[in-house]
Amino acid sequence: MKKVELRRLQMTGGASYTVSLPKDWVKEQGLKAGDVVAVLPRSDSSLTLVPHEKIPANQSKGAEVVLAPSKDQDREQILRIVVAQYLAGYDLIRIRFPTASRPDLRTYIREAARRMFVGSEIIEESKDELIVQCLSTYGDFPAPKVISRMSLISKLMLRDAVESLKNRDTALSDEIIKRDEEVDRFYLFLIRQLTMAVLNRSLIQEIGLSDPRDCLVYRVVSKSLERIADHATTIARMASELEAPLPHRLVDDLSKVSDLTSLVLEDALKSLTKVDGTVANTSIVSAQRVEKDAEGVMDKLFDFRLNQKTVVAVRLALESLKRISEYGEDIAEMTINLTARRRELY
Repeated sequence: MKKVELRRLQMTGGASYTVSLPKDWVKEQGLKAGDVVAVLPRSDSSLTLVPHEKIPANQSKGAEVVLAPSKDQDREQILRIVVAQYLAGYDLIRIRFPTASRPDLRTYIREAARRMFVGSEIIEESKDELIVQCLSTYGDFPAPKVISRMSLISKLMLRDAVESLKNRDTALSDEIIKRDEEVDRFYLFLIRQLTMAVLNRSLIQEIGLSDPRDCLVYRVVSKSLERIADHATTIARMASELEAPLPHRLVDDLSKVSDLTSLVLEDALKSLTKVDGTVANTSIVSAQRVEKDAEGVMDKLFDFRLNQKTVVAVRLALESLKRISEYGEDIAEMTINLTARRRELY
């Protein structure tokens, strides 16, 4: 670890303060008298010095994915590689296909990119090449706004998923499954933002955050919301597994568990928005009740004399409600961490 050097401020010209820079650092950066150094103020009361020519320019960064010739191309594996370039922050992603590549592979990658990447456009396409451009800038859709949008979609998915199960509404369940793709899009976009902010701290405020440590909070919260949407989708899928209407008493029991789960999620998200530790703790206590109530309903399932397929479907739905409450608990815990950080300011 390099030793800390203490330097004394000096007044020059009666209007500016100056401080001398360590000679070794100046040499390491290849600087000389007269060169320009950028001074970037940080939210933690520190200053970052960067040689002017090393400041990241707002130019499009490109990545190239060259696919190896193969008769058995795994398109999911290829898509994961493309997604990795998107998450790394590249604005232009060029995918080169081998001559023997199947045409449907290019179609699959093209449609997947349009579906999964916020603000993406296909700017060039041929039989051996596909270029994806990501147009959205960070300031257009800051992290708090992304989380707000994901929260709204996830809450409505949970509500409608339980309704589709209780009413065996397969049309509604199909719609919920499609909504999950929207949450996934926002999740990938937010991870892309956070990745770039970690690499370039000057982007922290541009994406709507006030502290570099908030990146971890938003990473956990976004993943929790993405998983909540996945479990809502699982509940919705169970609607097609039911061969007969559920008994009224069982519907009432499911409603009680789902209402409490919704309350857990609502309080957790409210606590995050307001950075309210009291509401966060209320959410955590409610989450513990969800687990107990859900297990109580599971214990009574065989009393309803349901067929095995229905029992499995209801149990999976209850397990998903438990998991949703656990993810809500995770969000609430991150809020409590934020409240501790806020106290540092006073």
